[in-house]
Amino acid sequence: MATTTCGWCGARTHMALCTEPMQLPTAGQGYLYTATFQCSSEECERLSIGTVWRPTSYSSPKAEMVKDSSLQWEPKSIRSPNFENVPKQIADTASEAHACLSISAHRGAVALARAVVEATAKDHGITKGSLVAKIDEMHKQNLIRDITRELAHEIREGGNEIAHGDLADEPMPAEDAEAIVAFMDETLQEVYQGPARMLALQKSRLDRERRNAEKKQGS
Repeated sequence: MATTTCGWCGARTHMALCTEPMQLPTAGQGYLYTATFQCSSEECERLSIGTVWRPTSYSSPKAEMVKDSSLQWEPKSIRSPNFENVPKQIADTASEAHACLSISAHRGAVALARAVVEATAKDHGITKGSLVAKIDEMHKQNLIRDITRELAHEIREGGNEIAHGDLADEPMPAEDAEAIVAFMDETLQEVYQGPARMLALQKSRLDRERRNAEKKQGS
């Protein structure tokens, strides 16, 4: 069985081969195979299409295709993590950036990451000036650290190419898009999630001290 993240249910699962692999015609050299697979999760069991291109043909397509790590799947697995302790609109946009990244929509991921950074600034009352000025003001207000400020500027520079239609001739490399989305995650962690976690720890400690004091009074 092939193993992948099911594009329907999102579970990491085995995909059982349902049909004999079919060899498709190609415009150039190589061999293109496709087949139907079924998700082994009892909560899903839906069908997906696996396709693979090879420079050489399979000698035994049915046995070899299920072991091929270069299989491409339809529907694609969409990753859209939740962002706890982040305002809903910003969290939803950040999740969409990850969803774009998971299906190789790199320009969309970068544009959304840029929008998340700008919305984060506006959520803290920083509404004037360019995105550059907003990022710098976030730093001045101690919302982000020096390194996070530098990373946020990298998001801005990458997003500007998309926002202004400067797409150039070459596609955006996957590595660049992945890095920019990771920078977005770090910004949200520093502005929202880290402080919320610290407040939760503080509240837990104060509650524990209060309970201990009440026990002592009652004894």
